[in-house]
Parts: sequence; structure tokens; C-alpha cells
Amino acid sequence: MNMMGNIAQDIDDYGKALAVYEKMLAMKMDSAKESNIYRKIGDLHLEMARSAKSRDMCEQAISAYKRALQGLSKERDPALRAKVLRSLGLACSANVDLADKAGSLKVAVNAFRDALRFFSLDSTPQDYAIIHQEMAVAARKLAELEDRAENSKTAIKSCKESLKVFTQKDNPQQYANAKTNLGSAYLTLAEVEDRVRNSEQAIAAYREALPVYPPDRSSEQYAAIMHNLAAAYLSLSEAKDRVANCKRAIEACRDVLQIRTKDRNPLPYAATQNNLGNAYLALAGEEDSLENCRKALDAYRRALQFYSLGEFPEQWAATQSNLGNVYLILADSEDYAENLLKAIRAAREALTIYSPENYAEDYAEAQKILWLAYLTLADIENRPENCLLALDSCQEILQICTKERDPLKHASSQKDLAITYNMLADSEFSPEAKAEDCQRAAMAAIKAIEIYGAKDYPEEHAEAQMLLWAAYSALAEVEDKPENCRRAIAACEAALQIYDERKPSEWADAKKDLGYSLITLAEIENREENCKRAIDACNAALEHYSQEDAPLEHADVLRDLAFAYVTMAEEKDKANCCKTALKIYRKANKIYISAAERMETGGDLGASQARLLAEKCSRSVEACKAIIKASRKSRGPSAPVRRHEQ
Repeated sequence: MNMMGNIAQDIDDYGKALAVYEKMLAMKMDSAKESNIYRKIGDLHLEMARSAKSRDMCEQAISAYKRALQGLSKERDPALRAKVLRSLGLACSANVDLADKAGSLKVAVNAFRDALRFFSLDSTPQDYAIIHQEMAVAARKLAELEDRAENSKTAIKSCKESLKVFTQKDNPQQYANAKTNLGSAYLTLAEVEDRVRNSEQAIAAYREALPVYPPDRSSEQYAAIMHNLAAAYLSLSEAKDRVANCKRAIEACRDVLQIRTKDRNPLPYAATQNNLGNAYLALAGEEDSLENCRKALDAYRRALQFYSLGEFPEQWAATQSNLGNVYLILADSEDYAENLLKAIRAAREALTIYSPENYAEDYAEAQKILWLAYLTLADIENRPENCLLALDSCQEILQICTKERDPLKHASSQKDLAITYNMLADSEFSPEAKAEDCQRAAMAAIKAIEIYGAKDYPEEHAEAQMLLWAAYSALAEVEDKPENCRRAIAACEAALQIYDERKPSEWADAKKDLGYSLITLAEIENREENCKRAIDACNAALEHYSQEDAPLEHADVLRDLAFAYVTMAEEKDKANCCKTALKIYRKANKIYISAAERMETGGDLGASQARLLAEKCSRSVEACKAIIKASRKSRGPSAPVRRHEQ
């Protein structure tokens, strides 16, 4: 109540002062004096805009400063013009929470840059350093909205310029602020460029700021820097020493929460709870998934006690997105469909606040949660419908993550699009619809490959090549089988050039997929040669997927290997090829039966699928026996093993 009274008194005083300045403007005076009065009017509006958080007053301040600039020339009034430009920058920076964020911040950065033409390091070092600090803050905020790399680098450069003046010895607080802003600029840059190096630079900057604010004397400032340090460790965990850096982030958050309590510092407390939730969520992907997910959920719920939709819509929406991510991971451990639906609800709540115009990146992140939730849900129910909903989210993301704006996120989203179309193709009934989906999947994978060069992004390049293989393999089922098989084989071989001992599972999967495509092609052309290549590919995959460590994968490859021998039997040495296939099918059959029994004991739903595959192997065994028997009697082929049974 007292604070509201003070604001009312300030507004009353402000109104009186404003009336005086407006009377003065009615008098005759030169342009410089008139501009100075407009500057003072702007200062009044800006001061009150900050106190009352008034968008209208902020815009009036901006209007007054712009009017002041009209009467000032660079040559005649350089000092006053520079002061007005600085004030304009401050007003536009203050306006970002109230109106057009990106537009206001651009004007602010340009105003500060223009002001710095007058203030120099040699003649006015203090002003030079202060304006660089203000410019750094505006540029970093702008980086979160657009041109992240360029604007982050502008912020970093300005921080370094201010640190030429501010030293820990002579200007400890300004030094610490500059170091903190520098850390935040590096952290923003880490999102799009050299995550390890820039995250480590952010950590170093935050750590250099900490000695200025010991926790026993400056607890709130210390907590603010530690809060940022936790975010930097979390960023680093995405590219290096994931578990260790997640735990460092958790430790930093706990340190902060010794100072930030819900009673004394409710909003900062909620922000740190959000950070803590993020750290537990990241750790859940590496160890103790269920326990860490529940800890993340608890932290986010504690944050939501203070982030209401009405008062703090941005923070509320961010926490809803975080909840969506938790539910996605929880779905892997318990209540599969229920948690996926919770993830969808949380993401949709976030999207009531996030829009492509004002929160582009956050909007895209929430859509990514929807995409993954719908795509995962499609595995268990309403596949066509959920795939189409996932497709809608993917298309929304691509509207934000364009190739020009963020090429790497664009490439990643193209991969997601390829995954979605491949999955949708699997649910189509008509050959024409399936062909269209496969073609779109292939196009999306090719767009990703164009950005993910094999040299600079080898893993992403290989993943996109395997998505291209999936698209062409499925397309071969409905049109132009020889050509699409060859394209699938080429994509698979391109991935295999990258996968090696560093990615043994991916290498083995690619070998298995290569074998599949070679067998398909062998049914059309170069039967013996392609079957031999398929046999080599399957045998290579079996070296990785041993019966002891990966029984089901081992059995899957055995089925493909057996079919390669059956297919080659139509070209040469029919009896021996079928005998070899017979032995392999029997071995696969035993593995599937053993796996099914084990799964049934543990209540695993995959047992029925293993039983089905065992039955297919049994039918293939009988077919092989019939072929061998017919061959002995010198008859034509009978009871061929059909590819669909595979």
C-alpha cells in the first residue's frame, strides 16, 4: 500500500513538472534549447514508465527523445545529441517487456551505437564503458529473438569494451555486472555456435564475477550469479560430460535455494526451481530416469506456485513447456499413453501464451513437444490421425526455423519431417498416398543432407542418409522398385562410410538395412551378385548383434540372412542354399521362442510379437523343406518362401 502511495505521489509530481515543461515549449527559443526540454520530458516519462510499468509512458518517452533529436545536429550539438541517443536506447530497452520486443531492441542497439560515436575510450572512458554495458544488455536480449549469433557477438564485444575501463579493483560492481553480462552473452551464443567453448566461456565469466559478491555480504547478487552459473553448466552438459555437468548445475541451484526462499524471494525462488527442474530433467536422460523425472516434476510444480498465468504469463508458459518435456520422458517408464497426453496438454497450455510473432523460439520448442508426443502416441493408437497432428507441429516449427534464420535447427526439423512422413506412409492404405508420403520424406531428408555436410556434421549426415534409405525402401514397395532400391542402397552406403567403431550399433543397423535392400533388388536384377552382397552385410551385422547380448536383433538379422539364401537358391545350387536357409530359420525360431517365454514370465507385451515371428520362421522352415524335397525329385520349384513372410 505504501509503495502504491509513493507511485501516486510521483505521478502527481511528474504531472506538475510536465506541465511546466509544456509551458516552456510555448515560448520562443532556439532548436537546441527546445530539444533539451524534449529530452527532459522524455526523462520524466521514462522515470515514470519504470515506476508504473506503463507502456504508454514508455512510448511517450521514446516519442519525446525522437522529437529532441530533430533539433540536434551531429556537428553543432554532438554532446547533447549523444545524451539523447543514450536515453532513447534506455527507453527502447525498457519498452521490450511492454510492446514490440524485437523492434524496440533494434532501435535501442542502434541508438547506443550512434551515441558511441561521441563517447570514446580515451576522452570519456566512464560514459564509453556504461553505454557499452547498456548496449550489451540490449543486444543480448535481441539475440534471443533474432540473429542469435550476430547479436550475441555484438553483446560480447560491448562487454569486452566496457571491461577495458571497469576493473575489479577500481570498479568492482561495474566489473561484476560486465562479467555477468558477458557470461549471459556467451551462453546465448552457445545455443547456435560451438556449445562447448561458449558455455565454458560463460562459466569462466560468471566465476570471475562471484568474488565481488561474497554470499555473507551480498547474498542476493551472489545467488543471481550462481543461478546463471547453473544454466551455463546445464548448457555445457548438452555437449560435454553430461552427468557431471548436470550434477554441478543441481549443486549450484541448491546453493542458490539456501538464499532464495519462497517467503523472502518468491519470484527468484521460482526461477531457480525452474533451473533445478531443467537440471534433473537432463540428468533423467542419463541415469535414474524415473527418480530424476519426479524430482524435476516437483521442482516445476514448486515454481508454478508463484508463476500464475495472470501475473507472470511468460514464466508460466516456460514452466508448462518444461512440464511437457518431463511427461515425455516419464512416458518411457510409466503410464505411457497418460503421460503423453499430459505432455500434449502442457505444450498446448504454453502455446496459449507463445506465438510465432512474439515468442518465436519458445513457440517452436512447445511445438516440438507436441510433435514428439503425437508421433510417439501414434505407435499405440490412431496412427494416421496422430501422425497428421505431428506433421502439423513439424510444419509450424519449420515456419520459425527457416534455413536462412537458423540452418542447423532447420536441418534438424527437416529430419523430424522425414521421420513423420515415413511413419505416416506406413499407415496409408492406397499406394498413391504411400508414394506421396515417401517422396515427401525423401525430399525432407535430402534438404537435411544439404545442410549437414558429411565432413562438418558426420553423425547428423549419416542419420539423414538412413532416413533417406527408409523413404526409398518404402517407396520401392509401391513404385519403380529397381530405381528406388538402388537409391536406398546408395543412401545406406553413404551412412556406412561415416559409421565405424565409434558407432557400432548404428553401423550394424545400417548393415542390416543394406542387406534388406540388396535382397529386395536381387529379386529383380543381378540375383546372385546382390544376394552375395546381402549375405556379407547380414554376416557383418551379426558380428555386432550377438545371440547372448542382443537375441531379438540377432534373430531378425538371421531371418534376413536365411531369405538371402532362399532368394539365391532360385539362381544356383538350390538344394544347398535351402539347406543353409533351413538351419538359419530353425536357429532364429528357437531364439524367438526362448525370448517369448522370457517376456511372458516378466509380463512384457512384446512376447506376442516374438511368438508371431517364431511362427513365421516355422512356416519358412516348412517351405524350405518342401523346396529341398522337390529338388531331390528333380521337379520344378514348389512352395517358395515369400518375401511378405519376412
